[in-house]
Amino acid sequence: MTVFVGHKGNIRLRRGSSIGYGFLEAQIAPDDVNTSLNRLSFDNAIDNLLTGDRLELSTSDPRKLLCFPASTWIDGQVNDQVSLYVNVNAVGGLRFFASFEDAVNNVRANEVALASFAGDPLPVEARVKDTAYNVLGNVSGYTFNTDRESIDTTTLADKFRRQYSAGLISGSGSIDCLFDYRTSGVNEMPLLMLQLIQRLDIGSEFDLALYLTDSSLNPAVNSVYYEVAAMVTRAGITVQDNEIVACTIDFVSTGEIKLLVGEPSGYILKEDDGLIELEQSLDFLLKEVED
Repeated sequence: MTVFVGHKGNIRLRRGSSIGYGFLEAQIAPDDVNTSLNRLSFDNAIDNLLTGDRLELSTSDPRKLLCFPASTWIDGQVNDQVSLYVNVNAVGGLRFFASFEDAVNNVRANEVALASFAGDPLPVEARVKDTAYNVLGNVSGYTFNTDRESIDTTTLADKFRRQYSAGLISGSGSIDCLFDYRTSGVNEMPLLMLQLIQRLDIGSEFDLALYLTDSSLNPAVNSVYYEVAAMVTRAGITVQDNEIVACTIDFVSTGEIKLLVGEPSGYILKEDDGLIELEQSLDFLLKEVED
């Protein structure tokens, strides 16, 4: 009897890569902090940061991150590093939140306060470094291929060419999904995949968990998945007058490729599911009704 188990696969991803290739160096001037709106800005933020990113800010300045009040940290003291989710407005202004859900919905009741300061600009280093995987919504299919390079080990004394099979492993693939700009629960929206390739300085790296079977969808099977550090190399869309807008994203692996059974690292840190419904109008992506 044939038993089919491969009908419950999906894709989980986390923004940024655990390898941590890309980062952005910038300066925060006193005028860049707006305490009434709790917005902070710095050069090139609009070209590199997306709403929902978990942003890790750090500084080597002895004043530390004095643009945040001491209450931001558990120990009640201003530190030189902070990791928070950001909401990005149309001009690159950043508002900070403790959760992905609040950042996506711009819940001002839960925003992290900012503090004004005086003096010289504060040098900072910004990285997108998430800890948890979120499900990518509206995926219609994906492909992933791994290749092993053959290494020529022929020496001058050999009469025949030999190929040593244990060469370097590389991977590449593509993701097909239906376009959507809305985030439901803690699922990532396909719009994110189109935006990743546009990160100019930080880069388009992210971590993927490509599920062949998923125990959370089908408890009768174990989760089997590829864990891959990847980079978006091409993103395209298909628009037809009688069909739903579709997206195709091509990627290549940039690090170790693992075929695992279980759950990806950081999965237990995934936030509880809760309804997150963005504004129905696409205008929400371009401006805020109340900043």
